[in-house]
Amino acid sequence: MERALEVLVRARESIKPAYPTPEHLRNFKLSLMDQITFPVYVSTIFLYKADGNVKADQISQCLKLSLSKTLTKFYPLAGRVKDDFSIESNDEGAEYVEALANGFLFEYLQKPDQNLLRDFHPFNYVESPVASNGCPMLRVQATFFKCGGLAITVCTCHKLIDGASLRIFVDSWATTARADNQLSGSSNNKEVTPRFVTSTIFPASESFVAAPSHISPVKANRFVFVAKKIDELKAKVASPTVPRPTRVEALTALIWKCARAASRSNLGYSRPSLSVQAIDVRPVAEPPLPDNSVGNSVAYLTAQASEKETETLQDLVCSLRKAKAEFRRNGLKTLLKKKSIFDIPESIKDKFEKDEIDFYTFSSLVNFPYYEVADFGWGKPVHMTMPNYWVSNLIIIMAANDGKGIEVWVTLSPEDMAFFEGDEELLAFATRNPSVLEYTNTKKL
Repeated sequence: MERALEVLVRARESIKPAYPTPEHLRNFKLSLMDQITFPVYVSTIFLYKADGNVKADQISQCLKLSLSKTLTKFYPLAGRVKDDFSIESNDEGAEYVEALANGFLFEYLQKPDQNLLRDFHPFNYVESPVASNGCPMLRVQATFFKCGGLAITVCTCHKLIDGASLRIFVDSWATTARADNQLSGSSNNKEVTPRFVTSTIFPASESFVAAPSHISPVKANRFVFVAKKIDELKAKVASPTVPRPTRVEALTALIWKCARAASRSNLGYSRPSLSVQAIDVRPVAEPPLPDNSVGNSVAYLTAQASEKETETLQDLVCSLRKAKAEFRRNGLKTLLKKKSIFDIPESIKDKFEKDEIDFYTFSSLVNFPYYEVADFGWGKPVHMTMPNYWVSNLIIIMAANDGKGIEVWVTLSPEDMAFFEGDEELLAFATRNPSVLEYTNTKKL
């Protein structure tokens, strides 16, 4: 394990909305989707190369002023979770930390390792990721490297913010920063305004079933798929049933298959397996939610694989496509009826409750343009990552910064990862943790 880069905190403060939240908005109602989501902080770190035209103090001031204005629109993020039904939008503010790293940005970029960034969080995220009632909804840390590079860590409470909501928030914050400070020549400063309507479509319930969570020792690794290899993989997994698989379907099938093989090698026997995929329900809700809707709007597709060792990549893609079709027919109605985020097949529910199956959660962010929206005025990020130090069997799929390839962060138990990271079928298509410097302008890193 790589050592963490040493970090010195320079300042810690609370950033309040620029204007007080009106009284009629102070009792913010959570939706059913918010209720059933585990209240953990989700960490997203954006890394920027040095900009010799902008000083650290100027950057920090820009971030704080623009955040204050942005919180006026995203007022629940300046409040505190009150109970299972509401957020008290009391303007207590978001936590903001400014820090210095005793190291250089290239130390991370040459071999990305989330352990290097353990102290790039405004609190002890590694040990205490849960967002308890009364904790800030939003916690931010701006960490400056010796070279002038910058890391902006955004920790959002999952009780309200999903992947799409994060994109909307960062877009709004960065747009405000560019417009206010004119640090960039970008003319794309159209105001981004959130809409909080999920509780009207998915009203809260007294009988919701909270999402399960398992905190355990994990090991994370990064795998990069270039565009050419993705095309080759799509061709390999295609079948008469699914002649044109998507990039995400192809990657999910490959990682699922290799993770199952790793579990089998570790345990010495095969177990049934579930692949659970997050899906944005904004476009399929009735009525559809607007694109700028903020709040949890995620459901999960559940695909099943037996303990048979003969299932091929094509078989797994077919299972994934079948799960997608079943969800389109009645998945959202089932979720609202059962008030549970997961619909576990009856045939394996007993094994699931006894922890006798392999359970993998996939979250795809490839269609969220984080690299495009996270330009605060000193350029787009050279890299972004979403550290996970405690949830096993979680796979995050996101676009690479060249807009063509895909990066996948895989988190497994240390024992399973020992087999997974050397899987020959996986490495025929992916490169294990290559340097970001290979496809990044390395000046001033």
